[in-house]
Amino acid sequence: MNRGHSSLNPNLHPMSKRSLRSLPALLVALPLVACILYPLAALLLEGLNAPVADFRAQLHGWDPKAQPAAAALRALWREPPVRQAAWGTFKLAVLTVLAGGAWGLGLALLWWRREFPARRIFALLGYAPVLLPPLVGTLAFARLLGESGMLNRMLPSAGGKPFVSPIAGVLILHTYSFGIYTYAFAAAALEHLDHAHEEAVRNLGGGTWAVFWHAVRPALQGPLAAAALLTFMAAGASFSGPYLLDTRGQYLTVEIVNELSSSDPAYVAALTLLLAVLSLAALPPFLWVQRQGAGLSFGTQGLKGGGGRALPRAGAGEAAVRIALSLCAALLLLLPPLMIAQGAFADPQGWYTGAWPQTLNLDAFHRLDSDAWAALRRSLRYGVLAAGIDVCAALLVALALRRAPAWAGLPAESSVMLAVALPGSAVANALLTAFNAPSWLTAGQPLGQTATILVLAYAVRCLPLAVRPVRAALEGLGGDLEAAARGLGAGPLRTLACVILPLLIPTLLAAGLLCFVTSAGEFVASKLLFSIPSMPVSVKMDEVLRNDPPAATALGLCLMGLGAAAVGLAGWLQARASWRARRS
Repeated sequence: MNRGHSSLNPNLHPMSKRSLRSLPALLVALPLVACILYPLAALLLEGLNAPVADFRAQLHGWDPKAQPAAAALRALWREPPVRQAAWGTFKLAVLTVLAGGAWGLGLALLWWRREFPARRIFALLGYAPVLLPPLVGTLAFARLLGESGMLNRMLPSAGGKPFVSPIAGVLILHTYSFGIYTYAFAAAALEHLDHAHEEAVRNLGGGTWAVFWHAVRPALQGPLAAAALLTFMAAGASFSGPYLLDTRGQYLTVEIVNELSSSDPAYVAALTLLLAVLSLAALPPFLWVQRQGAGLSFGTQGLKGGGGRALPRAGAGEAAVRIALSLCAALLLLLPPLMIAQGAFADPQGWYTGAWPQTLNLDAFHRLDSDAWAALRRSLRYGVLAAGIDVCAALLVALALRRAPAWAGLPAESSVMLAVALPGSAVANALLTAFNAPSWLTAGQPLGQTATILVLAYAVRCLPLAVRPVRAALEGLGGDLEAAARGLGAGPLRTLACVILPLLIPTLLAAGLLCFVTSAGEFVASKLLFSIPSMPVSVKMDEVLRNDPPAATALGLCLMGLGAAAVGLAGWLQARASWRARRS
């Protein structure tokens, strides 16, 4: 506690000291409240107070000029498609939690319980879904599992229906895309598991199941709960999968986009609020699990000074089984990226049949016009801007909340947590509701249909990806180095510039690269907020896909390649930071 008071004037009154610690947290909360809480409040007010369109009021027997209170919310539950969409979204989210949890846990147990040849390579492949932006991943699975996809053409249909139903295709896509949450959380827990507990159970006569139940399961419970809640929120917010793979199904995210053409902003706001409530329902238990210490600080173990424990080596027979299963899992993980690569270089007929090209065919790249390449450059620029905003905001939040009282940090923490839980469509519609018209927060300039609102939406969506690891890395540094710097006469700014920032640079760069990858491929917020001059690459891909699927795949391959390079650089930076921390 002494180091927390040492930077303050000892002659100050205790109340003044607490106020000085609270002030940075309150100041840093202001832009977060303005960009997250205020737009959400504006969306809530529109959903409650704004009248619905005249045609909808007449549909429900209301006078368009004298509608009842909360007309948009009343209209929601009077229309059966909305109830069906809400149920479809909830059902898909629950099924994704079960399927993604089983898949991710299976991979973690396969690659993080025993050491065997090539285990580290296989374990790295578990993060392959990160390389696929939402629309690119959906395009890969559409080629595999869509109604006209290769698998449904190869396997017999049942009564004229495809072998893989549309809802099953969406669920498989979600399992692949969101199972990474369970895999990452469980892998971190298993990597730091104390194997002495397992030996103790074995010494007491316990078998394999008893070892797992009494030694391994307790360490996995918290991480699995946190991963399940994150998976629920992500699956409920998913748009591209239902949009392309289950065109006859009803989901809230798709309903929101479809209603944009109805010229009924109040009804769209009410739909968005319903989706936000569904996602936010998982936030309180997620926060409770995090407070129990079950959360995962992505990529910060090395900065905290502790590496993973050495895994017990598998016997010859067990190693052979694990290698065989790993090869099967690796094939499944690499198949979607390979489908994108094959589709980009195949001729138009090969795109549909799945035949691998005999020669390198670049026709799909040549058919991309200047607008497509401009959209790609635009998305890269938007991603860089959003990543820069997020990294700067994350550093300010981490520094401001480091020693602030809990009550002072609540506004900033609440804003960041809402950014975790809110779907992209909710963020986009909230920003559009708040800033489409001139506002004093935007210096009287409307942001609707501008590049600024796109960058703002990306920054809000990706802010938690930067805040969480930066805060964890800063906490892991401790206060000894700062105390030593102050003892040598360095002031707060010099200590920050010469001591803290150099140690945080790997985490800041890695967080920024992850924010860049996510922002550059964001789809649903882009589709709701874009205009022709600001069209990002994900929306351009959707446009090209309707007339030239191979060209859309080529554009997706470019985006995937850039994302892979960024993720690889982020992983190298984190590995280098961990190596330096272990040496020091």
